[in-house]
Amino acid sequence: MSAGLYSELEAFDAVLRHGSFTAAARQLELTPGAITRRLNALEARLGVKLLNRSTRRLSLTEAGRDYHAEVAPALAQILAAGERARDRAAQPRGELRVSLPMNFGRLYVMPHLGEFLARHPGIELDVQFDDRFVDLIGEGFDCAIRIGALADSRLIARRIAQTRRILVAAPQYLARRGVPTAPAQLSEHDCLHYTLFRGNASWEFHGRGEPLRIPVRGRLRANYGAPLVDAALRGEGILQTATFAVAQELAAGRLVEVLPDWSLLPIGIHAVYPGREYRPRKVEAFVAFLEQIVGAPAVWDRLLDGAARADAGAAGPAPAV
Repeated sequence: MSAGLYSELEAFDAVLRHGSFTAAARQLELTPGAITRRLNALEARLGVKLLNRSTRRLSLTEAGRDYHAEVAPALAQILAAGERARDRAAQPRGELRVSLPMNFGRLYVMPHLGEFLARHPGIELDVQFDDRFVDLIGEGFDCAIRIGALADSRLIARRIAQTRRILVAAPQYLARRGVPTAPAQLSEHDCLHYTLFRGNASWEFHGRGEPLRIPVRGRLRANYGAPLVDAALRGEGILQTATFAVAQELAAGRLVEVLPDWSLLPIGIHAVYPGREYRPRKVEAFVAFLEQIVGAPAVWDRLLDGAARADAGAAGPAPAV
């Protein structure tokens, strides 16, 4: 393959993965004009139009779809070989597009990204916060953090941590409304529901025979966890959430666990990335950094364990009998 054809195919692939000439140019460290010239050269070489261009969007022509379907497997191998060759002689570099869940990203990733960039001066980060499961391949992401069940078989997943699901409420709410002692009593309470949990507004408990699914109700629900934590802190109801989201509030006593003797299903936290033959070093560096900042045991579990030990110490030794 000539150098000219390789550069044209590289530009074609980058435009399809990133959805625009500007984003493709940024990823390849070129100008948008250079990307346009390479695409024009490829279309001239083939004698067909590959892309429909407008001011708002790009789309493949029928010929472009057929051509890409035929060359995509070989192109992926060629581009992976090029990435391997570059990475042998260089530090991680290039634009890294990452999708993060809003609350987890805000609490545990964003505060450390300055350190990551200082370690890797050749990387530029584009971080998108979104609780939906983005299409990594279709939307041009290099990596994402996913909390919960994994379904996309086109992705490679590396487990970063696990978090418990728990019920929490503010002490003032429980003082006013009473402390439930069994899941069935939740029907008497205002329950704050996170609408991105799959299924209807019901909570499932495990550990005592068959799973127990309890319908819950309340006057406030949302698709973003942080405002629901704030509502729980104000004493507005009982919230089902992950320990990572409320570890600081639990450690400080601003929230307390409800029904601690009943188990809810734990949640896996994974780094996922497209299942290519070769993982770029920039992705490997970011995933390794995530593992480091979360730690094992996870930072939120260490916080809660430390608070529990402090409470036990404050209570003093058991009296002699």
